[in-house]
Amino acid sequence: MMKLVRNVNWDWFVQFRPFYKRVLNFGNEMMKGHCKILVFQTYNGLVAIGSLVFFVVAMSCAFLYLFPSVPPVVNSYPVSNSSSSSTDKCDVFEGRWIQDESYPLYNASECPFAEIGFNCFANGRKDRGYAKWRWKPKNCDIPRFDVRAVLEKLRGKRIVFVGDSLSRTQWESLICLLMTGVEDKKSVYEVNGKKITKQIRFLSVHFSSFDLRIDFYRSVFLVQPASVPIRSPKRVKSTLRVDKLDDISQEWIDSDILIFNSGHWWTPSKLFDM
Repeated sequence: MMKLVRNVNWDWFVQFRPFYKRVLNFGNEMMKGHCKILVFQTYNGLVAIGSLVFFVVAMSCAFLYLFPSVPPVVNSYPVSNSSSSSTDKCDVFEGRWIQDESYPLYNASECPFAEIGFNCFANGRKDRGYAKWRWKPKNCDIPRFDVRAVLEKLRGKRIVFVGDSLSRTQWESLICLLMTGVEDKKSVYEVNGKKITKQIRFLSVHFSSFDLRIDFYRSVFLVQPASVPIRSPKRVKSTLRVDKLDDISQEWIDSDILIFNSGHWWTPSKLFDM
């Protein structure tokens, strides 16, 4: 108890000073107004007052022991409102689309790997405004796409896209973007000589001058299909082995960058009826 009292911040007791004075004044008035009181009654009054004072002190010590002055658990950090060109200092997913007349970064009609069904210009669309938008994060700027710098960064690498038609169009767009920085367009070719269509499950484009491969594997669920269980409802046409990756997954292993897309297929309307 004495150790606890020594560690107490005595500034807290200043708040109780009026209360102490009131208690002592009460004792004095009681002694003055009752001079003829018996000695043992006076002694009992002093004991009562002393007990009350001791109770207040004990409660104060207990309060300071249970609720000591400690620094806040959550530290506050200054928030900078200035823009930064470094994407690792802000959330690049929080922002908005803004118009940029320098866009698009490539012409799909000049890219041999842009599937005809997704080439809006070649299919006769007149307005071009939809292609002149770029993403602007709230608190920073994304560096403009530098095709030569990207090609050098990816030299000798293998990039693999896995998913559905959305993955395929992303794969096509990346190839078309990178082709704008290649002088000899014939040095970029599909490895198996295939034409890009949605029926083909595997496509691979090689940038020979940079020893760069960009592959696409169609795998909408990423896992293996399975047979229909016995006595299952007639509406069940197929099942999935969620514990087994697609049988072509072994071909993704040696990739340097692996990009998945499968979310659209894992929905109630795609997998089952409620």
